[in-house]
Amino acid sequence: MSQEVSTSDKKVRQSGGRKLKPAKSVEKTGTIAFVFLFAYSVAVLMRFHEFQQSTATLPIIQGITISAFIFTVLLIRPLKLTIQLKLLICMLPVIALSAYLNGWGTGGIYQARRLLISAILPFFLFSTVLVTRGRQTKLMYVCLIASMLIVYNGHLQQSSFNGEFGTGFGGSRSVGDEEMRITYLGFFSDPNDLGMFLVMNIPFAFYFLKYGSNLIRLLMLPTIALLAYGVLMTGSRGTLLGTIGVVSVYFLISKAGVKLIAFIAVIAPMAATLLASFGGLSSAESSANDRLEAWYEGVHMLLNNPVFGIGMGNFIEEHVRVAHNSYIHVASELGVLGYSLWGGVITLNMLASFWLIKGNGELRASIVDDEKRNKFDQELAINKTLFFSMIGFMITAFFLSRQFTLLLFIFLAMQTASFTRLSNIVPATMDFFSKDRLVVACAMSWIIIVTVYITLKIGL
Repeated sequence: MSQEVSTSDKKVRQSGGRKLKPAKSVEKTGTIAFVFLFAYSVAVLMRFHEFQQSTATLPIIQGITISAFIFTVLLIRPLKLTIQLKLLICMLPVIALSAYLNGWGTGGIYQARRLLISAILPFFLFSTVLVTRGRQTKLMYVCLIASMLIVYNGHLQQSSFNGEFGTGFGGSRSVGDEEMRITYLGFFSDPNDLGMFLVMNIPFAFYFLKYGSNLIRLLMLPTIALLAYGVLMTGSRGTLLGTIGVVSVYFLISKAGVKLIAFIAVIAPMAATLLASFGGLSSAESSANDRLEAWYEGVHMLLNNPVFGIGMGNFIEEHVRVAHNSYIHVASELGVLGYSLWGGVITLNMLASFWLIKGNGELRASIVDDEKRNKFDQELAINKTLFFSMIGFMITAFFLSRQFTLLLFIFLAMQTASFTRLSNIVPATMDFFSKDRLVVACAMSWIIIVTVYITLKIGL
């Protein structure tokens, strides 16, 4: 008889005769990481530290960001890189190489580093730390409170208007010659960014109007009215169109069939281009013509430099002013490679949300447990809300060069986190992010560029 004893037999003896189960990977949600992410959200959206000059220059946001990153890496388990994050990371070498090929030497490394710190890092934090629906709703409240603070600040600027400008918190001043346009602090110092944020918060208000407590529902009615008031005070016609667009798309998604929605999605960029050509988004005809000329020039920059574009940050060098269209701006500066990555991430998320909204019956039917089905419905409601928030971005971004605004990466990350939470309930959710779907998303992202170019060729 062999005297050798297997390792498994030894383990059985050591456990008192009981068979040991294989160890499972431990899930850790990183509560401290969320505390810092919450603080980061308050800091970048409300910017209380900029109310006083003595604290405005302190590296408060940087310190919170570093702390949030450290605790996220140390405490969140399992720590996974989503396909969306991988695509964004792939943009970094494209940016660096594009700049190098356009004679900027190592300038592209600086641009890539800035994108990594100011956009990709926040995306990683939000998409990784928001592991529960409760955390998501808390940050949605932060966004709404920040928007109300911004609207109140705008009201102060209007009330103190002296014929040239009005002042608000931290010395923020309104801008505009023909009309007063409100601003805020930090990257909200431009009324267009401010208006975009307000538009993207409108779906949040409607979410809490439907799913909040009685008190919250009561508060959401004036909140929606104040958001609309804030949009009007920005004086941004693109923002106003974004508001109308979000409401219109909601009813379209709710009532129309998939084929009709797909058709409208294709012709929407054409209709928006025609609207701009008629001066519908500008108080002056010359301004409308300048916008269309910038779009046309941007498309030709892409055609002349199709693979890597003209280099990030070089559009204004080639055409004096920015493109006033985020899609054309990215395509012209980063070419087919860069735009396919940037547009692919956005389109992939939007298509996945659309498929969930219109075809969730099969996924829902696969859930046997009632508690899980309830969780699925609750998470789907949040995912749908974030879908309409991103619709607000996509419409306003069509008339603004805000391709790398922090708002995009925060909301895109929250949407990505929602997909992760849904996949924890129904693993089949991840089928929406297969390689085939990714290729389709990257290809479909070019619909905007193609339709704009065709319309410009016909109309100009």
